[in-house]
Amino acid sequence: MKPNLFIEEFTIKNAKVTLRTPSMDDLINLTLLINSLVSENAQIAFTQKVTIESEREWLTHHIASLEQNKSISIIAEINNEVIASSEMQIQPDTEIGIIGIIVKKNFRNLGIGTRMLKVIIAQANQRGIKRLRLHVLATNNPAIHTYAALGFTETQRITNQHFRDNQYIDEIIMERTL
Repeated sequence: MKPNLFIEEFTIKNAKVTLRTPSMDDLINLTLLINSLVSENAQIAFTQKVTIESEREWLTHHIASLEQNKSISIIAEINNEVIASSEMQIQPDTEIGIIGIIVKKNFRNLGIGTRMLKVIIAQANQRGIKRLRLHVLATNNPAIHTYAALGFTETQRITNQHFRDNQYIDEIIMERTL
């Protein structure tokens, strides 16, 4: 896949949502997205804000992986603001894809993440991926519900994997066979 490749557009609450692959031009918006999730204490693995430099390093590596067909990556934007990001990293020498997804607070529960995951599932299927896997905090019930609705089932639970807000939280691994 190429950077900044248009995938599709749809409308949510009178706003045009564009799904496309990321490019280096998204550096600031992606940094703002992840840092907004950290600030709200979202149910994600990240607990500390990222710097522009660390995000540039991640994005550079990520785009190279995208161009080498080692990953699938999609961002969602409204009015040039990145409001969600998802990816699937293809595990070397396997037919397994590891998925990650984040959605900005005011844009959750609108179907944007579901739409992104459906695109990733379809593209993974086209590439011959046989199994998709994702990790989710056990306290993230809306995400778990969405993943289950898309055919993912819990395959493993790592007890007390994360420590947040003075408590341990399990990490759930969910998988779907294609």
